[in-house]
Amino acid sequence: MYNDGRKKEYLAYKKQEYLRHLFVDSETYEKELGKDLCEMNTSELLHYLLRYDGYRTFEDKRRQISNYAEWCVIKGYAPMNWIAPRILPGKRLKEIYVSAKDDCYISREKFSEYLGRLKESCYGVYIASVFWCIYEGISGKGFYNLANLRIGDIDIFEHRINLADGSVRKVPEELIHMLTDTADVTEITNEKTVRYVSSLYPDSIWKLRKNDSVTFAKVQRKFIYLVEEMKRILEDDRLSKTAVERSGYFNRIYYRVLADGIDIRTLEFGADKRGREENASYRRYFEGSGLDMDMRKFRSSYQSYLRQV
Repeated sequence: MYNDGRKKEYLAYKKQEYLRHLFVDSETYEKELGKDLCEMNTSELLHYLLRYDGYRTFEDKRRQISNYAEWCVIKGYAPMNWIAPRILPGKRLKEIYVSAKDDCYISREKFSEYLGRLKESCYGVYIASVFWCIYEGISGKGFYNLANLRIGDIDIFEHRINLADGSVRKVPEELIHMLTDTADVTEITNEKTVRYVSSLYPDSIWKLRKNDSVTFAKVQRKFIYLVEEMKRILEDDRLSKTAVERSGYFNRIYYRVLADGIDIRTLEFGADKRGREENASYRRYFEGSGLDMDMRKFRSSYQSYLRQV
């Protein structure tokens, strides 16, 4: 153990031999920095703690190190406990862990915030409707559905969209209105005014700046560019088409199940017949999704999101 005498003194005081593992694990890092754990600042301690997987383990190790540092302060070995809860409250600690460890998850509240900010940007509904379509899971692979989306594909009364991949999706009425508004966009003013007059089809939803010819590849590149613009406008570098898409799917399933009084985070499935039957009982939530998914797979695939919801 680094600073062996001090650590043994602490272990004798605590009379909890399992804490020896904490100091055995930290020895390499302490030697690397040339500091005892109790001498490290908040940033250095967080850097060390983030090597642990699982928030509960991360939180437990913080508590153990904080207790040790607090003892060192009392003994006069250190001036300050830089990982104490009063310095780094539990809520902030979790935010740091989520940001560093978890996949980019867009909660329902964050989705509403982001949608509003995109609508208020210079692109208005032109970019906001792309964001919403991705979130609803209707953009298609490589934006295939969006690039081919036409006014004639939209049923404004039933709130349904006939997608180019052959599927039909019911979407929120507000998205239907946003898409029809997008079809009327003729220009965007950013640093300069860009006129949108060309399209893949005469009644395409999204138009591009005047060009001799519009191809699927050009429209596809436009959507890729718009996702980059979303990141800039929202100041969220972790944002991606996949993150938005997966977040939308997760939220639809999670809150639909929650509305039936079931919190997915509490579910456990055994490997026996009873576990398989319980898993099968949730099949209705995944019907029509187009994905090979069941509750067991859902929990496994979205562990990161379940920690953040």
